[in-house]
Amino acid sequence: MKFDSNQAWQAALAAVSANRTVLLPVAGVFFLLPSLISVWFLSDVQAAMMANLRNPAGAEAVVQGMMGKVAGLGLLTFAVQTTGYMALMALLTDRARPTVGQAIGTGVRSLPSLIGAVIVAYIGLLILGGLVVGVIAAIWSVSHSAGVAWLLGLAAAAMFVWVLTKLSLTLPVIVVDGVRNPVAALRRSWQLVSGNSLRVFAFYMLLAIGYSVVSMVFFLVLAALFGAGQLAGGLPKSGTGAMIALGLVSGVVGTAVSVMFTAIIAAIHRQLAGPSADVYGETFA
Repeated sequence: MKFDSNQAWQAALAAVSANRTVLLPVAGVFFLLPSLISVWFLSDVQAAMMANLRNPAGAEAVVQGMMGKVAGLGLLTFAVQTTGYMALMALLTDRARPTVGQAIGTGVRSLPSLIGAVIVAYIGLLILGGLVVGVIAAIWSVSHSAGVAWLLGLAAAAMFVWVLTKLSLTLPVIVVDGVRNPVAALRRSWQLVSGNSLRVFAFYMLLAIGYSVVSMVFFLVLAALFGAGQLAGGLPKSGTGAMIALGLVSGVVGTAVSVMFTAIIAAIHRQLAGPSADVYGETFA
């Protein structure tokens, strides 16, 4: 099947609109709330880092002093938000129309599979990265050409992006297709994207560019509204209060993006997996 990005986008919008009453509570609990908690506990760290932007040694000292706090909160946030992604996926795709509690249960049960898939993919990318670096180093030792090294580096980056694109449907494969084996889930995602890798990647790139532009505009507007004031070296001067205010608004925006992201990969999966028309209509009605 040839991937149609416009169809996927329209389907994602329709899914969010049709299911917003159940999506919003889940998104609030699993994305907005953890974001606000992180901002509250790390606002002093962020403010200290902002104050040391022109002092690398001071910024490094701040990070080292709070490493345990940051790492622990980061792992907890990852587990909670990953469960949230899978709960949203269940709400968007399950024909049985699960309750919010049932969708969260699906997310919890699916969490070990997704964590396993992430670990397997990470190990695979590390091995692949080591091989690529070895090849580039060997060619560099022979040619000593900076141009050749840059070309090889770009080719390596393109290869990694290609692999990540192939594996991008692992989440819906686990939740929607019920593939609990991490390796099998990665393989299923690879097979679904095959033949449409370039189209899917181009769609992701368009979304990333759009998100970057919108984020930049939000950053500039919020910097002005919350007293970031004059920009020094392109970066705002702000205190803890401003960091909390910025974090609150960015958390709301991030929550909306998370919901749309889940709907988009659900729509891509549905399109490439080739569902029947009745399933598609029933889910997005």
